[in-house]
Amino acid sequence: MKQYITSLKESILSKKYILLILGGIIGLLSYFIINMLESLDLAAIESVINAFPEGFLEFFGDIEIFANPYGFWSLEILTFMWLYAGIYIVFMASGLLSREVEEKTIDLTLSKPITRYSFLGSKISFLYIFIAATMGIFFLITMGGMAFSSTFQGEGLFFDRLWLTYISVILFLGALAMIAMLFSTIFLTTRKSMALGVIILFLMFFLGEFYVYMDESVQGIKYISIFYYFNPSEYLVHSDFTLYLRDIIILGYINTGLIVASLLVFVKKDIPN
Repeated sequence: MKQYITSLKESILSKKYILLILGGIIGLLSYFIINMLESLDLAAIESVINAFPEGFLEFFGDIEIFANPYGFWSLEILTFMWLYAGIYIVFMASGLLSREVEEKTIDLTLSKPITRYSFLGSKISFLYIFIAATMGIFFLITMGGMAFSSTFQGEGLFFDRLWLTYISVILFLGALAMIAMLFSTIFLTTRKSMALGVIILFLMFFLGEFYVYMDESVQGIKYISIFYYFNPSEYLVHSDFTLYLRDIIILGYINTGLIVASLLVFVKKDIPN
C-alpha cells in the first residue's frame, strides 16, 4: 500500500500544473460562453433553427435544447469535451505505463515491494483523480459564472443537475482514458497505444453521433459507442433522470470492464528487457 500511494503521489505531482491549466482553460471557455449568452436572443435562435432541415435537429437535439441556456451551454462545451480534454487524456493514458517500458525504468520500479496490480492500479487511480480534479475546476468556474449570470438566474440555478452531469463527464472521459490504457498494457508502446486510442475515439464519435444518417438496418451499431451513453443536454434541460441513470450505469460497467481487462493483461504480460 505504501508503494501504491507513493507511485500515485508521484504521478499527481508530475501533472499538477497541467491539471490546473487544463481545468482553468476549459473553465474560462465555459465562462466566456456563459457571458456570451447574456447578449444572445435565444428566442431568435429558436426561430432560425426552426427553418433548418429535420436531419440537423436529429443530430444536435430538439429545438428546446437550443433555446435553453443550459442546453446551449452544454452543446458548446460538454458535447465537445472529448475534443477539449478527451484527446489529451487519451494521449496521457497511452504513455503512463508504456513510457516506463520504453525508458526501461519499469524493472527498477517493479523490483520494489509493489505488485503489478498495485503499480498499474496507481496509474489508473491517477487518471481518474486527474479527470475528476480537472473537471472539478471547470465545473466550479462554470457554476460561479452561472451564479452571476442574469440569463441563468432567470432560468433557475440547477446546480444539482450540474453535479450529476459532472459524474457522467468523469465516467465518459474515464472510459476514453481506459481504452488507451488497455491498448498500452497490450502493446507497451506509446505511439501504437495513442494511435489506436485516438482512432477508437473518433470511430466511436462517428458511430454515436452520426448513426441517425445510416440505414435503419445498421443503426443498432450506435450501442457499441461510448458517445451514445453521454447525453448531458438531456439531463440539464429535460431533467431526464431515467436516461441519466441508464447512461451512468452503462458507463460504469464499461469503465469497470476496461479496468479489469487492463489489470489482467498487465499481470500476465511479458515485459521486454
